[in-house]
Amino acid sequence: MNVSEARAIAVRRLTQPDVPAPVRLGTPGLDADLLLSKRLDLPRAFLMAHPERSLDGLEGAFFADIARRATGEPVAYLTGTREFWGLSFKVTPAVLIPKPDTETLVERALEILSVFPGAPAVLDVCTGSGCVAVSLAHALPRSLVAATDISAAALEVARENAARLVGAGRIAFEEGDLREGLPAPPATDTAAPQGWDLIVSNPPYVPSAVVPELLADGRMEPELALDGGADGLDLVRPLARLAFDSLRPGGRLLVETGEYNAREAARVFEACGFSDIVVGRDLEGQDRTVEGRKPDER
Repeated sequence: MNVSEARAIAVRRLTQPDVPAPVRLGTPGLDADLLLSKRLDLPRAFLMAHPERSLDGLEGAFFADIARRATGEPVAYLTGTREFWGLSFKVTPAVLIPKPDTETLVERALEILSVFPGAPAVLDVCTGSGCVAVSLAHALPRSLVAATDISAAALEVARENAARLVGAGRIAFEEGDLREGLPAPPATDTAAPQGWDLIVSNPPYVPSAVVPELLADGRMEPELALDGGADGLDLVRPLARLAFDSLRPGGRLLVETGEYNAREAARVFEACGFSDIVVGRDLEGQDRTVEGRKPDER
């Protein structure tokens, strides 16, 4: 069987009525292409230019991938990779799949850090795959970057991504529950730390009642990384309080909260003492991020 024939069969399977709507009505052709590329270890562009290319006995493995995709399992988990901020990240079912909307968080973080002199100190809380921390460290080679997560399995993925994309030891990783406290930035050769310049986070922020709806399509993402409690703010509240104490004067907290609760999160920031609070929107115009500034000391 050649690429063209296998692709046609795969697309027909992925558009059957029993397939979850997000898969069936999404991008079945692209899904098939990416899974073919993975199995043949050839670029998608090459396969598009050479549809006559034989699968060389890999038909069974490819159609097994398609069967899993037909249940809703994400292509990223099937291929083990996802592109984010121009970098290729390893992903497993232990971590959320990096989403384009979260690139809004990185973009805004880089804008904030552009005004800090020297080597800014950045803490990424709930790092997951490490996509935010690694993207920031890659874009700002002189920055001091640390990242935390409650999940040891997620940190294993994050460490692997960091080692491959920015170098082993470039990011300091720490396992822990943010509600028990945030790490302090390490002392430099010239000064004791005054606090983080930026704390950034994409924490679980989906209201508990909404989580089953999101997972009903078979996406298999970890509930631990999605469920933010009744209103989605169970972790945002302690994060804002602890971040205020961990930031240096003038430092900023930047959090992804999404359309569910960004405005309420902004009120949480205000109650914790932050000023200059801004709710940012993503490319679709939905509320996506909340940021606040720790006032300068008087």
